[in-house]
Amino acid sequence: MKNEESEKLEDSLRQISPAGVPGQLMERLRAAKVARPVPCQPPPARVTSWASVIFGWRGWTFAGAAAAVTLFVWVTAFPLKTPETVHTPGTGLKANAVQVGHSLVASFDTVAQMPDGEPVRFRCRQWQDQMEVHDDVHGVVITKNTPRLEVIPVGLETY
Repeated sequence: MKNEESEKLEDSLRQISPAGVPGQLMERLRAAKVARPVPCQPPPARVTSWASVIFGWRGWTFAGAAAAVTLFVWVTAFPLKTPETVHTPGTGLKANAVQVGHSLVASFDTVAQMPDGEPVRFRCRQWQDQMEVHDDVHGVVITKNTPRLEVIPVGLETY
């Protein structure tokens, strides 16, 4: 449609008066009663039985059972260590005699220069550490010798 045609149509529609409401419809509307809203009531209280509680909580029951089984397996696999089980040796060695000693092998002094040219004196000591363990029940003797070097810087006074 063109603009002029749509304007003519609108003018003719404005001149027409609307139709009246049919008589039957008006009578039915006047005869109808307005229903009052019913106030909202809370739902009736539920009566619970032990069976519904147990079956309602079956998820928690299964989870608790699984946790109990896991705890039982853990405790049996890794028992708690009491002081008696910690310090009680099995069939290991029982030392009758333990000897620990050290002896001085060498001792000497030396002088070195620092990067800035200052002299530094060092006292060097070479030690031999010994440890000997005897087990007369099993007839075992364990001997360990370890060398150790001790270097002590000593200030060198220069005037």
